[in-house]
Amino acid sequence: MDVVVFDNVTKIFGGLKAIKALDNTSFRIPSRVVAGLLGPNGSGKTTSFKLIMGFLKPNSGKIFVFGMDPWVNEYSVRRRIGYLPEKPVYPYVSVYKFLRHIGRMQGVSSNEVEMFIKLVGLERYKFINIRGLSRGYLQRLGLAQALIGDPELLLLDEPTANLDPLSRKQILELIKDLKKELGITIIVATHILPELQEVADYLVYINRGRVIESGKLEDLTHRYFVHAYYYIETNEPRKLASKIIMEEYVKAIEVRDNGLLIKINSAYKDDLLELLTSSKISVYVKNIRHVTTELGELYEKLSRAS
Repeated sequence: MDVVVFDNVTKIFGGLKAIKALDNTSFRIPSRVVAGLLGPNGSGKTTSFKLIMGFLKPNSGKIFVFGMDPWVNEYSVRRRIGYLPEKPVYPYVSVYKFLRHIGRMQGVSSNEVEMFIKLVGLERYKFINIRGLSRGYLQRLGLAQALIGDPELLLLDEPTANLDPLSRKQILELIKDLKKELGITIIVATHILPELQEVADYLVYINRGRVIESGKLEDLTHRYFVHAYYYIETNEPRKLASKIIMEEYVKAIEVRDNGLLIKINSAYKDDLLELLTSSKISVYVKNIRHVTTELGELYEKLSRAS
């Protein structure tokens, strides 16, 4: 089931000098993915979020969120969404007091609020005044606020903007954990490629209000023949590494847990599969799966296409 559907959506701001924030835009986001809404600043990402939540009405086209029009059914849609804006503003109260207030507004018990505080790693800071938090912990607070009420869809607008490298890494790990533990749909709007590469398995590339490409990251990888990382599960990772390291299309290889993480150009995936099932290898391979894609390379090809 698609959680979000944009069907030929146009959104115009202004009068005589009108600006098309979205121009005949169409895309779909299925359930239980981490979708990257990727594009340069001013491309229409934040406008898309506001349309999804029913804060804006499109000039033309149709939008469906959970099968409903968010402008017509704003309460029914919004109660199922958690939102972290790019620049949130907080009152000068303690972490716990703020989140408990949000919980009361949503009919959530204090035990559930405590659970979300723990989930985002704020236990040590729950009685600290919000103004004493670092930017990284303010983002954790924003995630906790967005999660209260058990949303089915989480919208994160530039969640790692202006964070130091360590805080960025921690927020990305937290997003991964949220997908794994809660099984919800997450849309991350960003222009920072390496970070999106770590968490996304679905991509919508938007530029100047138009969607240039969208789909599963693995499908886009094959369509545009870019480098990708695959994980090969086997009981003999070192032996397998010695067998395939000399293949010209294998660009990098790393023994990781009970398997190998390899980097190849996706154009050679069939060659890799053929090699792994041949008698030449003589190593049992349990599974092979796509892990991530070189988004910088994909972004460059999509930008040229636009």
